[in-house]
Amino acid sequence: MHRRSQIFGAVKGKLSAIPNFAAAGKVERGRVRAIPQEMLPAITLTWADAGERSEVRPMANAAGADGYDRRLALSIIVHLRDLDPEAEFDRICVDVERAMGEAITLDGSAIEALLQATEFFVDRETGLPLGVGRLVYATHYTTLASDPEAAAL
Repeated sequence: MHRRSQIFGAVKGKLSAIPNFAAAGKVERGRVRAIPQEMLPAITLTWADAGERSEVRPMANAAGADGYDRRLALSIIVHLRDLDPEAEFDRICVDVERAMGEAITLDGSAIEALLQATEFFVDRETGLPLGVGRLVYATHYTTLASDPEAAAL
């Protein structure tokens, strides 16, 4: 499994441990259909908002093989339900930031995952909330060039 998928699995595990997101389907990597209202609030994990950047890492293992330093912008999209979605988003951010802050290396699958940005979305013309927000984590990890499942030194 690509280390990127290992990272998403670790994030899903951390966020699924939050009591309000422990039910099946509340935290998913990508979604293929709309979220039923009774499942809200919910979280979707993605990296579709920004690509992954890589740089060559020479001598990435004991044998001298090349590897990559990778930076992934991991988005945690929060789908909201309350009548006051901005307050709901802030409450959920407390839980998400706490869970992510307690696991900066994501159980060893990353060098670090640090909060880079937070956004609450509103309609630009009306100012009405769109019922969604996101937290973006800059996630740094390494792989061997010849084996994206293996971490580089």
